[in-house]
Amino acid sequence: MLPDCLVPYKHYNEETISGVLDDIVNPDDEDSEIYPSEKTMLRWHHWFILNQFNIEGHMKSIGYRLLGFKEELLKFSNSLLGHIKSSMPDAWLRTILRYLYNSGNSLQPCYS
Repeated sequence: MLPDCLVPYKHYNEETISGVLDDIVNPDDEDSEIYPSEKTMLRWHHWFILNQFNIEGHMKSIGYRLLGFKEELLKFSNSLLGHIKSSMPDAWLRTILRYLYNSGNSLQPCYS
């Protein structure tokens, strides 16, 4: 389940939101009845930019503390978020947020 700031009233599915964040869906794509407005897309991008470093840190911490990865993961200089996005292009957002929220972490909300 995605946070309310990304899916107010659960109007948009995860594929639409991750498509916007991956620049697959843009303001010129109006081929869907549930097409998000430009303001909504901008809010999602702002939320993601605001939380990118937090997501990166939380995912490294979760990998080390809960999933049993070695300490090298904490010192990993490449983007773990980028690696997850490239290895799970259809489910990266859902997977990351599930791990974050189920481990008791949270992210900054976005405001209009």
